[in-house]
Amino acid sequence: MKKIDRIFVYIVGFVVGALMVSIILKRRAFKDETRVDPWVMHNAAAVEAGAEPLPARIPEVMQVGRILDFGYLPNEANAAQKVWHLNFDESYPYVRVVEDLSNGELSYMAADQILIELAEGVDVTALIPMLDELGLRLRMFNRKDRIAVVGVLNTKIDAVPMTIEALQPYAAFFSSVGPDSLQFN
Repeated sequence: MKKIDRIFVYIVGFVVGALMVSIILKRRAFKDETRVDPWVMHNAAAVEAGAEPLPARIPEVMQVGRILDFGYLPNEANAAQKVWHLNFDESYPYVRVVEDLSNGELSYMAADQILIELAEGVDVTALIPMLDELGLRLRMFNRKDRIAVVGVLNTKIDAVPMTIEALQPYAAFFSSVGPDSLQFN
């Protein structure tokens, strides 16, 4: 085989390989674009059904969120809290706004994740069997600060407290578990 033939074969192979990689990447991007986000689709009907509007005293940055879901906890007849799930396009896409009906206090947290502060001497890898058993997903962890961010069980308004309660039998693994609270300046 001549040197020119080798160069030609190399160029053809490179072009075919580049086309294959391009096709694979475009296919993945198309799948990501067409994938339905369960949080957006879960209760879009809540807005149409006339979910209660957000309290006027919430921070302005929260008022621009789209209401995905609304409800009372533990239930409408014995309501102790009003809960809104909001959707944003920025850093925290899903926010849970909770109004305590006994004192009117508002709290803000991520609607799709909770924080676990690991107990002294417990590595994040020890959480994996527990999370697998509960069907939860580890989203992020920081070994230095011993903090793990875990997804919630479902997309309902009680998902954060339900996930925290589901973790209680495994309390030996963590020093605290709670919502991923948001603070405003």
